[in-house]
Amino acid sequence: MANRSRLLKTVLIDLSGTLHVGNEITPSAVEALEKLRQHNLKIKFVTNTTKESRRILFERLCKLGFNIKNDEIWSSLWAARDTVASRSLKPHLLVSSDALEDFKDCCWMEPS
Repeated sequence: MANRSRLLKTVLIDLSGTLHVGNEITPSAVEALEKLRQHNLKIKFVTNTTKESRRILFERLCKLGFNIKNDEIWSSLWAARDTVASRSLKPHLLVSSDALEDFKDCCWMEPS
């Protein structure tokens, strides 16, 4: 890993099925993450979940024992939120109340 770590700067890690399955940590996931951190790599956790906010994902991963930062999580919801914010869009959101949390600082249309 020493030679590769000079070239490798960022690692993308899927959440569900890779680090955990439901509320169970996959074998050696915590240790593997710590090894990556020892090489000073930038780490992003990616997921296509659309039901939970970044905060909920972060809290669950912390409770499972992962040493992560909230801004290391990149979900499809967060990507949508980023697009909405950067383009000053005002979408009508059809998402769960948990997912709505990621859009709290964006403009969006209230249901009528």
